[in-house]
Amino acid sequence: MVSAFMFSTLRRNKTWLWGILIIVVIISFVIFFSPDVDLTNRSEGGTATVAYMDGKPVSYEEFQKAANEASIFYFLNYGQWPQENRGWDLETQAKQRLFLKDRAAKQGIIATPQAAAAWLRDLPIFADKNGNYSPEIYEKAIPFFEQQGLSRYMLEEFAKSEVAIKQLMATFGLPGAMFSPRVIKNSLEKEKEIFSTEIAIFYNTNFIDQVNVIETNLMRYYTNRMSLWRVPEKTQVNYVNFASTNYTEAAIKKFEEDSKTTLDEYINKIYSETDDPESFVDKEGNQLSEDEAKKEMRDALVKDRSLRLARNAARDFVNLYFNKENITEEEFKNIATTNGLTAKLSEPFAVTDTPAELDITFSDVQRVFALSETNLYTPPIMGTNNVYAFFFSKKIEAYNPEYKNIQDEVLESYKESEAASKARLKARNFQQSLTNALANGEKTFEQLAQEANAKYITLPDFTSDATSLDSEETIPLSIYQIKNNVSLLKAGQAGGMIPSTQAACVLYLKDRKPTAPDIIQQELPAYTKGLLAENLSSAFQEWFAVEYPKANIQTLTDIQKENEAANEAAAKAAAEQMRQATNNVSQPAPSDTATEGPSPTAAPAAPEPNTISTNK
Repeated sequence: MVSAFMFSTLRRNKTWLWGILIIVVIISFVIFFSPDVDLTNRSEGGTATVAYMDGKPVSYEEFQKAANEASIFYFLNYGQWPQENRGWDLETQAKQRLFLKDRAAKQGIIATPQAAAAWLRDLPIFADKNGNYSPEIYEKAIPFFEQQGLSRYMLEEFAKSEVAIKQLMATFGLPGAMFSPRVIKNSLEKEKEIFSTEIAIFYNTNFIDQVNVIETNLMRYYTNRMSLWRVPEKTQVNYVNFASTNYTEAAIKKFEEDSKTTLDEYINKIYSETDDPESFVDKEGNQLSEDEAKKEMRDALVKDRSLRLARNAARDFVNLYFNKENITEEEFKNIATTNGLTAKLSEPFAVTDTPAELDITFSDVQRVFALSETNLYTPPIMGTNNVYAFFFSKKIEAYNPEYKNIQDEVLESYKESEAASKARLKARNFQQSLTNALANGEKTFEQLAQEANAKYITLPDFTSDATSLDSEETIPLSIYQIKNNVSLLKAGQAGGMIPSTQAACVLYLKDRKPTAPDIIQQELPAYTKGLLAENLSSAFQEWFAVEYPKANIQTLTDIQKENEAANEAAAKAAAEQMRQATNNVSQPAPSDTATEGPSPTAAPAAPEPNTISTNK
């Protein structure tokens, strides 16, 4: 995993970053394709069938190449190597890459070496501080690939594939993405239209004191909204924590053994080779001193290497019980203790919670929450500073708490709800009175808002394509709510009541005017390019959504899952048949002649194909 510091500075620190980043990334490459996560048994050779597309076999070599290219694509775009269980599924990405390459070939699209080289030269990751392609940076990257068995040829073949795929996108996306120059200009003018807007805000809190609490209404409110206080299903899990800090010394030692130099010497070398020391900045953009920059680089590299060692240790631990059948919670704890580790019990947590004791992502929390009596444990899960091995403990069923235990919460919620209703009614009445009052011209919107005891604010001017509002005041509406409402108004009109969680609001459009023509002309080229790319991508996605399923790409893992599902369904059918037969036998016979129930038949065993394991 590449640190946030390294990721955030990727686009700036090109020269020095390759030195430190490639070391980290290529080590990740070796781990990523280690035997326990390999796509199939390498001893079968490159011609072994591992998938089917359009009903035709796909060899290991083809599939592995597609997987490698998908991973390279991710790295070149995001500056870090993809990791399983972090929103990345290698097998899915390989399937899609395989499909796109195949369809490009069938269209007769072949990228020349010259086109591939030109595409590589345009990548920001190979550019110098001025944004120009740097052969030195590119050449500096190649040896690090070669040291790990990855060649210049692999990168250049990837570039050919990528150029061909982009041409494929243009072939099927361009017809649906074309617009006339007039349409594009009109679209830009609409996006750059300027709105001058005022707002009247009726805050819910101003009406709390006006709420009259009647017990029958309060109880009705509670009964109708009981789900608001329902305690959701929760789970508890055991876990063994492998902290990266426990592997710091070992990580430094291994790095120095692998690189044949000390860590400090390596960091000094990388820093001395940078041609732009000013590019070393902190999260606020402030330039780091030489010592601070070296410390950032050192900490990032050591943390990454330490996390990798922690992951290896967690994987070794999980392998101790990974293939055991019917392992119990007590056995999991004993295995941990036997190996000098401590198994802890988490606090109960819901699927929407993020336990404070665990530094894992929300998606990983959901994976852990999914553990059950039939799905007892996970592979190692990597957090920000720790790696975890999880084992299921128990589920805690959802329940409705007794009213007496939550009556204060219910009362507060009731009063807030009633206050919000009063605020909305007040805003709605105010809006209905505006039409005649503004038409008379005797009072301004500001005066009318103040008379209604509303909070009045003049909003900063904004355009249709604005994504934020530069206001010193806190506005209880999002910029998108504001834009969606005022875009329907004419100058001098007020819109309808807009509710929010905090208040009810009424917008008044004071004026709407076009942006200056010279600004439109200045922005038109970039806007045209962006609009074309956006609509080309959208049109291509529509084509992909239709054509990709037709290819029916199935890996051996997919086939195995289908067979397992079929076997499970057959077993359930056989069990049901057995149950019915048993019931028939146990029923009193209608006559002296005994009747026999149907004899259950065992489901035929499905063949077990070789599997593609992308995550042990």
